[in-house]
Amino acid sequence: MGGLGILSYKTVAPQAYAAASEVADTTLAPILNPGSLPDSIQLITQHERCQEIFSGNKEALLGSLNPEQAKAVVEASSKLGRVWLTTIPFQPSLRLTDFEVAAALQLRTLTGEREAHCTRCGEANFFGHPEVCLERKFWRAARHGAKRIIGQALASTPGTRARLEPLGHQTSRRNDIQTITLLGSQATGLANAEYDLTVISLASKDARATSLPNQDTDPSRVTNKYLDSVADLTVRHRPRSNLPFHPIVFSLGGMMNGSTTKVFASWKRVMTRGTYNLMLKRLSLCLLQARVRSFEL
Repeated sequence: MGGLGILSYKTVAPQAYAAASEVADTTLAPILNPGSLPDSIQLITQHERCQEIFSGNKEALLGSLNPEQAKAVVEASSKLGRVWLTTIPFQPSLRLTDFEVAAALQLRTLTGEREAHCTRCGEANFFGHPEVCLERKFWRAARHGAKRIIGQALASTPGTRARLEPLGHQTSRRNDIQTITLLGSQATGLANAEYDLTVISLASKDARATSLPNQDTDPSRVTNKYLDSVADLTVRHRPRSNLPFHPIVFSLGGMMNGSTTKVFASWKRVMTRGTYNLMLKRLSLCLLQARVRSFEL
C-alpha cells in the first residue's frame, strides 16, 4: 500500500508466535505423544495470518481516503511506483537528490503540500494539484526520458535493432519506438513492432471524472479504466504503419494499463534479468523525478 500498510510489530508478534507454536506442536507431537494428531494437518503460516490483517487494514485505509488519495496508494504499490525505494544508487542515473526523496516520501504518505491554496495559481491545493497546475514546471518531459530508457534496453537485446521516432509510412507523424529483429522473431523472441508512449497524471480533469457503473469506487479498477481509455485513444490516432502497434501508458505514479503490462512481460522474457531490472529502476526514477519537479515542500 505504498508504505502505509506496514504492520506494527505488536500486531505481527502474536501471529508469528502462533504460527511457530503450531509448527512446533505438529513436529513434536509424534515424538512425545504418538497418535495424538492426524496424519495430515493444515498449518497456517505467519504470512497467511498477517495477510488477513493486512487485507482488513487495506480496506479500512482506502475507505477513509478521498478518491485522489486512494488512487495515490494504488500507484505507490505498483511495481514502477515502489521499485525506486530499493534501488541502490551505484551510478549517477540511479541517484536522487534530497529534495526528490523528501517530496516522494510526502507523496507516498499522502501528506501533500503545506499550503491550502496553490502559491502559483491560487486554486485549492488538492492532492495531486502540483501535477496539473499550469503555473508550475512541466513534467511531460518524462515521456522522452522513458522513451530513451526503453529504447536502450531493447537495443541491448541480441539480434534486435531499436529506433526512436522512426518516420511513419506515408506520413510525417512518428511513433516513439520501433523494434526490428535482425535474426527473426523465433531467434530473438521479439517481433517487429512499433510502440507509442503516453504518461498521464491521475490528478487530471479527465482522470478525476472517470467512474465505474453500479457505484463501484475501487481505485485500482477506476485507474485501469482511465489508463485503458488513454490507450484506446492512442490506438485510434496512431500514425499509419505496416508493423504491429502497441500503446504504452504509464501514470506518473507508475501504474500501467493491462496491455502495457503484457508488453513488459514479453520484454522480460527476451531481455537478460539485469537489463530488465535496470530498465524498471531507471523508469521508476524517471517518473518520480518528473512528478516531484513541480512539488513544493
